[in-house]
Amino acid sequence: MELQVLSTEFEKRVLKIRESMKRKGVDALFVYSDEYHPGYSMYYTNFRTINCIEESAHALLIPLEGEIQAFLGNLNRFAAKRFSWVKNVHNIYEMRSVLPQLIQDLSYSVKTVGVVGEELFPISLYREMEKGLLSAGINIVEAGDLVVQERLYKSKNELDLIRAAGKLADDSILAALKEVQIGKTEIELSAIGEYVTRSRGGEIGSAYLVVTGPDHTNLPTWRPMERKIERGDYVWFDFNPSVLGYCSDTGITIAMEGATEEQIKIMDFAYDTNARMVEFIKPGMKGRELFQETLRLCEEAGLAEYFLPYTKGMRAIGHGVGLEVVEAPDLGPNSDFVFEPNMVFGIKFDLHGFPFGGVRVEPTCIITEYGAEPVNNLRGLRNKYEFKDFS
Repeated sequence: MELQVLSTEFEKRVLKIRESMKRKGVDALFVYSDEYHPGYSMYYTNFRTINCIEESAHALLIPLEGEIQAFLGNLNRFAAKRFSWVKNVHNIYEMRSVLPQLIQDLSYSVKTVGVVGEELFPISLYREMEKGLLSAGINIVEAGDLVVQERLYKSKNELDLIRAAGKLADDSILAALKEVQIGKTEIELSAIGEYVTRSRGGEIGSAYLVVTGPDHTNLPTWRPMERKIERGDYVWFDFNPSVLGYCSDTGITIAMEGATEEQIKIMDFAYDTNARMVEFIKPGMKGRELFQETLRLCEEAGLAEYFLPYTKGMRAIGHGVGLEVVEAPDLGPNSDFVFEPNMVFGIKFDLHGFPFGGVRVEPTCIITEYGAEPVNNLRGLRNKYEFKDFS
């Protein structure tokens, strides 16, 4: 994969966030991420830590002027010095003493530091950061919205990588579909998808889920287990590869031989409804309008009781996608954000609670000036399985 986010793009991001900092009255940002939520820091460094027990922390001090400073666990520091363009790398466990000195060495006075990723901070590390800043007489404010707002809109490079991740998701699901048969386990099929992703240079954005049968598919999420596929089962796949850090969130459902007419009807409704959701999206409309339309379709079909209980949480019918499989904004009944070009979303439709299980259909979509562009071919995948056409 030759697609790359150019180094000049990172420089532009730093310039842009500094302008936002000035408007907000923030003299420096302290940005925190880890391997499982890498987006805040990776957005500015193109570096992702690897989990070595407690060592996956990745923090940045971004001043208004001067060089960016990185803070990492002891083991990740060595890789950061080689692979990250930010070469000032410090031990994150020494923040209390290092931070005041770095701030004192800046060419301007620092009175306020904005913290990004406060929700991810382990309390022990947060206290070390806090003690270091307070000892220098610095006021700490929450500033996550500054970075969230910038990450909402993807550049051409980012969109190209997300499209590549979408294609990789389709290919990984198709490879697993080829091996679907009675007696196969969820773990076996999940492993096939992970292998295809890894063997083609991708990474695992989040867990690769294959769930089957009434008990497992009626849960809105669960890990693959040793359960074997049986006649009449629903089988759903939720695969989430990343390409050079950028992700796709892709889900489909199939029905095994022996499924009832009602099961097929419910599954068809899920695919049709998801397609209508994607077609309904237009730039300028609010997120909650899509939720209201989706609920209307479910009520019209008499299926709202299988839809609403699973949309009460943060990510009811979708969420942003980018450097993380699941990122802001959440898409649900209270979503006030406006769909705008170059945003990216997982558009998710779930029904659960039937005696025979539940269904999920979810493509990743890029918002354009005309509507929503899926980066996945979900119906194509389903048809490949149904017609056994694996050419």
